[in-house]
Amino acid sequence: MEKVKNPMNTDHTKHKLFELYAELIHQQEKWEGLIKAFLADELKKLDAEHGSKSQLSMTEIHVLSCVGDNEPINVTSIAEKMNTTKATVSRISTKLLSAGFLHRTQLSDNKKEVYFRLTPAGKKLHGLHKYYHQKVEQRFLSFFDQYTEEEILFAERLFRDLVTKWYPSSGEIEEGLHSVFK
Repeated sequence: MEKVKNPMNTDHTKHKLFELYAELIHQQEKWEGLIKAFLADELKKLDAEHGSKSQLSMTEIHVLSCVGDNEPINVTSIAEKMNTTKATVSRISTKLLSAGFLHRTQLSDNKKEVYFRLTPAGKKLHGLHKYYHQKVEQRFLSFFDQYTEEEILFAERLFRDLVTKWYPSSGEIEEGLHSVFK
């Protein structure tokens, strides 16, 4: 006998899922705030060492880490790897350059193209970010130990659908909210 879905229960469950999703976003912001506060303290130490003042967002730290993981790397490659725009990467890289975390370089066979590498201060911040990223990943992976393989596969499908179908694309973001909510 096939189960008959009750649309009232399904709608109620969808609303509860939306509420839980909103709560997850709020908790993620708090979590990122804690990590950002720790990194801000480390930034202050780095600033004292090289005499500057830096306040970086998580996106800016992720651009720095993208450079650290792939150096030498150019704006186009960073934008592709981070699924963002070249304009965003250019703006962030300018800030990271002036803060002393990146330096520009050119490859000997291509004097036209600009590439980025980390400075010693950038390497230190990248190392801290990488350390805490690994700790968060370990915590995330161990969290899933309580679920069956089938439940984990469903979670993977749900997360993939959220990333690819729910959130606006870089192009839609550039066009503004009116294009997302048309």
